[in-house]
Amino acid sequence: MNATPHIIPSALLLLLAFLIGCVIGYLLRRLLAPHRPASVTEAPMAAEQAAEPEEDVRDDLKKIKGIGPKMEALLHENGIYRFSQIAEWDAETVAEMNDRLSFGNRIGREEWVAQAEELNKTPRP
Repeated sequence: MNATPHIIPSALLLLLAFLIGCVIGYLLRRLLAPHRPASVTEAPMAAEQAAEPEEDVRDDLKKIKGIGPKMEALLHENGIYRFSQIAEWDAETVAEMNDRLSFGNRIGREEWVAQAEELNKTPRP
């Protein structure tokens, strides 16, 4: 008995089972994922995001140690464009941004608020 003729149908069935599992997993995640209600600090950030400033009004957030191009893009998506915005963060806002952007405790560890305060003091061209 040669088992080789059954390889292609078996592989196709495995592929089909995998795809069905992916679809079911995606749907379950969408249905069962906890819905996060908007917190008090999300509303102002959403309002800032709606009125996105022009390029010349934005600060170069990459000047803060620990912020690269991808991190800067994430901050922009959350309505953060200026050093003054980061300099105003309190402990609660830092914790919320850490959670929202999956930073761990990166903001506190790298002292973004203190760096932003210093950079906000420097004159702009």
